[in-house]
Amino acid sequence: MNFGVAVFALMAVWSLMTPLFSGPDEPANYIKSAAVIRGEWVGSEFPPSLQMSYWTTYVHVNPQFGTPNLIPWQFASFPDRPGYDIAIEDAPANDVPTWTNMGRYPVLPFIFSGVGTLLGPHDMSARVARLMTSTICAALLAMATFAMRRRKISSVGVLMAVVPGTIFLASTMNPSAIEICAAIAMWSVSPIVISGSLERWSTFVFATSGSLLILTRPLGPAFYVVILLLCYVATSNRAKLMQLARPHWRIFSVHLATILFAAWWYLAIYSFHLSPKVSAGLPSISIRSQIESALRHIPTLLDQAVGNFGWLDSPMPRGALVIFSFASLILIGRGLLSMTRREIIALLVLAAVTVLLVVAQDLNYYALLRNFGSQGRHIVPLLVGLPILAAGSFTWKRNWEVAAVGLWGLVMVWAGLGALRRYTVGINGDNAMDVFTDRAWNPVLGFWPTVMMLVLSTMAVVCLFPYSRPSAE
Repeated sequence: MNFGVAVFALMAVWSLMTPLFSGPDEPANYIKSAAVIRGEWVGSEFPPSLQMSYWTTYVHVNPQFGTPNLIPWQFASFPDRPGYDIAIEDAPANDVPTWTNMGRYPVLPFIFSGVGTLLGPHDMSARVARLMTSTICAALLAMATFAMRRRKISSVGVLMAVVPGTIFLASTMNPSAIEICAAIAMWSVSPIVISGSLERWSTFVFATSGSLLILTRPLGPAFYVVILLLCYVATSNRAKLMQLARPHWRIFSVHLATILFAAWWYLAIYSFHLSPKVSAGLPSISIRSQIESALRHIPTLLDQAVGNFGWLDSPMPRGALVIFSFASLILIGRGLLSMTRREIIALLVLAAVTVLLVVAQDLNYYALLRNFGSQGRHIVPLLVGLPILAAGSFTWKRNWEVAAVGLWGLVMVWAGLGALRRYTVGINGDNAMDVFTDRAWNPVLGFWPTVMMLVLSTMAVVCLFPYSRPSAE
């Protein structure tokens, strides 16, 4: 519980230290949230185009909710430009009816953030909407560490799965954050269920994380199946299928119902425009070239997955990325020395499935819109399984845990300072020190108070992290 509160505090600080709508698709998410909570789940027809995509719809809400469609373009996609503030309530409302690029996306995550929009079309409602997303994410991460404690396994793998990019997404009203945190919880709790345990809280975590994963984004059902299958492969003390299904039939029935609903939504709503391609008639490269481009795209996606604090324009500081990457490789390497044959097979299959997902997504995007649109956040629900599987394969001593968690805290503060640099002064050559002296934009609570809160909230996560009990050493 205390750990979840600390994680929420860290996400809340990140929410306050970046401009509103600095997260990818955040304006569209805000507008979609306002529509969903008011009963308009999809909206009305908007002709698809290369510029507006297939999933845009008109929604009939107060036009002032639509002003964020223009607000971030003073700085979004321009990493050399600092943040820019204009209040939602003061911006001109030009689009009537309002449109959102997220119109045909699944509705569940927008119900949570939509609660904030009930305050009306102004900055405070956007900030509360951000915090609602953070609340769900923090609760899921607390559930994940709870599950690891039930398994009597170190929770370090869970913390290493929570990369700076996920904290950023959770602070900026992005459904991908809920998807990622639900995946972390499911990777953590599924082995308990697979072993046949009927422990009440573990089954609650499994039911909740599975349902949220399935219903949050279009690929949710596929992620659910992959995680469940790979956890089944990796678990040595697994129950037989019938012994597993009988005691948990209610949970699996709920998950099956959500999968059927998600499949219907995907076919009837999300894919409504996908048959007539707006790219028809445009020049195309060969399938082989498309696959090669997708494979070359993987290093960029991994970079984005660890941390990108804008519209794919603001990578985390290179030093922090190198430290985190080395720590992750050491963790996985150490895990491989202790893993069972089943766990190694699951790890290798997971890596292969992730590569195949990147290729499939990029081929699909290219066929539809003639670009390679896969993003790092799209593969994180699978990638988080790597540190969780690896860290759970051996016994951690307390000093190892302290070192790993302390390193995570260092990277998180460094990444936060990098995000502050991007939005206070922009990234212009060697201007990193200007963040302390010559800022063009300041966080809503001021620069130095925000830095102090970043450090304190990160320290709270580090100190309240559920370290292994001494008896487990």
